[in-house]
Amino acid sequence: AVAKYGDDEAVAKYGEPAYWEDLSGGLLTCCCRATNNDNEDIDDDEVVTSIPLLPSKLLNEITSRGYFVLPPSPCRNNSKEQHSSTALSSTLDALANAGWPPQFLLMYNETWELLKGAVQAIVGDDECDNFYIESDVNIWSLKRNNPPGKYYIGGNFIKPHRDMVYNACHDENDQPTSLSVWIPLNPSGATNHNGCMRIIPMEEDDFFYSPQHPNHSMNSKYAEEDAEKLVCAQFGSCVWDPTCVHWGGGFEADESEEQEPRSSLAFTIRLGGKAADFGTTCTTSSSSLKQQQQTGPEACLVKNCDKGDSKRRLQMVAKSLLSYSHHWPGFPFEGFRENMGLSR
Repeated sequence: AVAKYGDDEAVAKYGEPAYWEDLSGGLLTCCCRATNNDNEDIDDDEVVTSIPLLPSKLLNEITSRGYFVLPPSPCRNNSKEQHSSTALSSTLDALANAGWPPQFLLMYNETWELLKGAVQAIVGDDECDNFYIESDVNIWSLKRNNPPGKYYIGGNFIKPHRDMVYNACHDENDQPTSLSVWIPLNPSGATNHNGCMRIIPMEEDDFFYSPQHPNHSMNSKYAEEDAEKLVCAQFGSCVWDPTCVHWGGGFEADESEEQEPRSSLAFTIRLGGKAADFGTTCTTSSSSLKQQQQTGPEACLVKNCDKGDSKRRLQMVAKSLLSYSHHWPGFPFEGFRENMGLSR
């Protein structure tokens, strides 16, 4: 019988760093064991940041087209980073072979180091620590030869959608208060045929600035030929305004093409004090949005996102799975929220 998450034996196994390190073949390291100070380390003072802190080129691209693609950070050229470039993909394969969904890659330190390095490349060294990472961190990993329309945990979300409606992620001056970030993890990166991101440029979106219009939330009219394909190298970053309509491509490469299905790390950067609202409906209030009740781990400063014990890592995994539970039939099973500490 499969052990429930609430069983002491199961929790001890799922939270044991040695188990995950062994599963990776020793290529990756897991979080340290719990200490009395772990929870104190992730307490954040309120930091006020804003969109002008972004580099001018990135700011211009985000506010004019809605998206930007950055190359891998130069710091990834050293030998340690080259080693982890294959380690992440190998560990995703090992997780799949052991029956674990790809979200368990969030148990490893190297995943969070990659996230922190990407934010550093996006916003700059001096400002990196002042930005927040929302708790919507997720791992996607496509499969070969998957029948069209068959969903699986970690598969691409094929429907055109917005991460947030306009007034959920823009301030009174129409400046974005959040950015969506998507990083290919596989060696071939995200290509035209292995599952790169599709996005509708702002200027092609008639309802981008109209959150009250029904078509702002209903985006099924967009098709493949309407979108830009965001080709991106491994460990590069696709960055976009969360209001941009987008969707993940599927694996379409034939056997003659030497590229593997795309896998990716996705998360949201908060640019200001306004917490992200991932609801799909807009508010009628002109002053502020009523924030949805959040459960589980909360947003934290970039400098603290890799802190906390294995329990916090497991909660990040659980929240990642639950965020798309409507996308995967039969999940979550009864008691999942309570046993992972995600209920209030």
